[in-house]
This record gives sequence, C-alpha cells and structure tokens, in this order.
Amino acid sequence: MHFFIILLCLFLPVHSAVAAVDIALRGKDPVRLEDVYQQQGVPYIAIEDALSAVGLKGHWNSISHSFKIKTKYGWAEISPASGFMKIAGEYYPLKEKPRFIDGRLRVTDSFILNQLAQLTGRSIYFRNIDPDVDNAPVKQSSNLEKLFAFLLNKKTDKNSSLIRAVAIDPGHGGLDTGVIASTGYKEKQLNLEVAEKLAKQLKMKLGIPIYLSRDGDYELTLEQRLQSASREDVDLWILLHAQAAFSSELSGVTLFIREEEMTQNIPDKEVEEPVESDSLILAKNISSALQESAISVRGIYPSSRLSLGRGNLPTVQIELGFLSNPEELQKLQSSDYQDVIVQALYTGIRRYTQLSKEKIDGVK
Repeated sequence: MHFFIILLCLFLPVHSAVAAVDIALRGKDPVRLEDVYQQQGVPYIAIEDALSAVGLKGHWNSISHSFKIKTKYGWAEISPASGFMKIAGEYYPLKEKPRFIDGRLRVTDSFILNQLAQLTGRSIYFRNIDPDVDNAPVKQSSNLEKLFAFLLNKKTDKNSSLIRAVAIDPGHGGLDTGVIASTGYKEKQLNLEVAEKLAKQLKMKLGIPIYLSRDGDYELTLEQRLQSASREDVDLWILLHAQAAFSSELSGVTLFIREEEMTQNIPDKEVEEPVESDSLILAKNISSALQESAISVRGIYPSSRLSLGRGNLPTVQIELGFLSNPEELQKLQSSDYQDVIVQALYTGIRRYTQLSKEKIDGVK
C-alpha cells in the first residue's frame, strides 16, 4: 500500500504550491487548514482534515483501495481511481477525482462544497486564503462568453412563425455517464432515449427541424454541445438531464431556467411592470402538461448553471426524475413511461408555440 502511494506521489507535478483554507459548517467558527496544495489553481485538501472540520469521520480501506466516510446516510466511498462517490449503491459524479499528494488522499473545494455539504446535510463555508492565481488555468474566456452572447441573444423575425427550429441537448455521453443508478442504468442513456423520442414527435407534429447535440453515446466539449443551438433558425433550447439524491424518497421532474429570467421588467414604461420571460413561460407550459399527465413536478427554479448559457433564447433544463428513487428509476427505464413524458413535453412546447404566435400576431 505504501509503495502504491509513493508511486502516485512520484507522478504528481512538481509545481504544487502550498496554501491555506478556512472550512466550517455554516454558523460555526471556521477551521484553518494549512496542509493544502494548489494544482493548476485548484486547492487540494486532505480528506481527514476536511472531515474533521465539519464533524465527520472516515478511514482508508486498504482492501478496496478507497476512503470510506461515515454519514447518517451510510458509508460514502471515494477513490483516486474513480470519478464517482458511491453511497448506498448509488454513484454520484465528482468534478475532480481525489488525488494522493504528499502521502495523503486529498479532495478539491468542489467536493467540499457539494458532496461533503450533502453528506452533512448542511451548507459549508469555504474560503481559499491564498489562491494560486499565477498557476490558475487559463479561463475559456471571452471566446466562450462571446459564443454565449451570439447564441443566446438572437432576435426573432417578426414576420415569421416564432418557432422555426428546436435544439435538444441530451446531457452527458461517452465517459461522462452522469448519474449511475444502483442497477447500473446511466443518466446519459435516459437523456438520449428521451431526446430521440421528443425529436421525432416535434418533427412529425410541428414539421420543423430538430437539432440534437449528440445522436449517440459519445462525449462532447461544451463548445460542441452548443453547436446544435448555434444554428440561425433555432428558437428554443431544451436540455435533458436526470438527478440523484442521498434520500431514496425524492422523486419528480424539476425544471430550471436562467436565474435572471425568473422575472424581468419593461424599462420603457413610466412604471416598470414585471413580465414573465419566454423561458419561464415555456417552463410553465411544460410543467402544466407534465402534471396533466400525472407526472409529479417539483417546481421551476432559477439556476446559474453554465449549461443554460446567457441571454434571452428560450431555454429550459429538464431533470427528468431521480435515478436514486427505486420506483421512479423503474418507470424511467420503461419505454411506455418515457413516451408519456415525451408526449407531455411535446404538449408543453406546442402550447408555448401557440401562445408565441398569438403574441406576434398581436403586434403586427
């Protein structure tokens, strides 16, 4: 085991910088941790230190070559060989894999703020005292931001039907599996199955082009994922995903739209009146259609997720259900249930199209 750790350490970059962070459960006094390494601008904290700061315990299991964390949900398990955290038979994707640095297994700030916060059931305060700005990765900068601005702020031709084409993004793909259920069923598979069925419905019944970001099991870069929405005629963007939770009781569809689109104002009136954004109107129509089909909807929520982009292109991210709920998982794997979801999504999109046409006709 020690030989294994030494080998890992030998292959790590030699330009790591030592830093310090403050960690605490919200409402508690922060704990200063100084055994912190920066790897290309990302802080890596020893898992034992992070657990101690938030009141959890864990240990390295030399048989499974994994670190086990004791929680109220059961034992959580992470490994430097895996990009997932396992708990109660479910797998949750990690942004960065744990790494051995200087003989200790270390996790990133992303793990602490997301997975560790979920394991404690409370939000976590995290502050990087001395971020390694010099070694931070180069931001995908202005090119990506310009791409978002170009893609998501397109103007509609008032002399034509508002919905000329729809882009659909089945989340994940290839090595990026998304959530993995206890049965081995993968989120990427569900997303693509529903996307292909929805595309067929929209093509057949609305008679408009439908562009999928992927039509098979392969991984996409963010730029590639955006290509389907970059077409000049795209007027709606639908993103399909699924969820997982530590509680097996959570279920239902969740809808997300851009944070800034939950409410908008009309600036050219003497008294500004709140108006609903197109994304919110689309989400409400989809939500109503799902509920009419006896599908539970948890709500419509604002999100700052990069996948939603920026601008005013009507966009809704649809979390189709929870793969961590055994009953919902069984339904989501069923072709018949997928057909019910697809029909409801189609109905919501069609209603939005009709409302949009009425709005355009009213200003002609």
